[in-house]
Amino acid sequence: MTKFSGIIDLSINFECDENTLTFIKRYFYVNTIGIPNDKMKNLNRGSVIMKVKNSENHKLKLNNDYMYLLYEILDNKFDMKHSGYDVLVVTEPLNYKPLLQKLSGKNIGFEFLLSNLKYLNSHEIGKWFSNVKHLYHMCKKYRHQLILSSGASNIYELVPPRIIDSILNKMNISTAEYWSSLCSWLENKNRGVIYDTE
Repeated sequence: MTKFSGIIDLSINFECDENTLTFIKRYFYVNTIGIPNDKMKNLNRGSVIMKVKNSENHKLKLNNDYMYLLYEILDNKFDMKHSGYDVLVVTEPLNYKPLLQKLSGKNIGFEFLLSNLKYLNSHEIGKWFSNVKHLYHMCKKYRHQLILSSGASNIYELVPPRIIDSILNKMNISTAEYWSSLCSWLENKNRGVIYDTE
């Protein structure tokens, strides 16, 4: 298991209360979770990041005590003209280079949901690994953040950190560097840091 203690899962898509959060921390070693605003039930704000779809950012006023991230789904229908998001959830292979170049310095998180792997055959899983590894190097080049999240829709779909570490190791990505970078990225988002050089 990773020696880095700042384990983060930014896509837990089921209702959580304090007992569930305690269970996740104790048995999955996850310190911080991202959860949609409609699945939150008075959780400790130090451990929770509210995820809000960019088109629903008007709901932020209802839960303004939590750190939040605005997200958009990145697929073939994605409109590059829109902005204001923190995370782009990658659902299918695309030519990322023009997008990453355009957003260079904006410090966007590119999130892959591990829950999507269960729908892929072995050939598609190989392509997924190649795609994630390529995007990781592009993120480093253009100053963005790769994010691997469980995408769990129930507690049985949560992914332990050692599995994420194994996936990172298969792609020759340093686990310590990944977790450290993700924690730094979140801290900077919490402080409102933007790396725009334009």
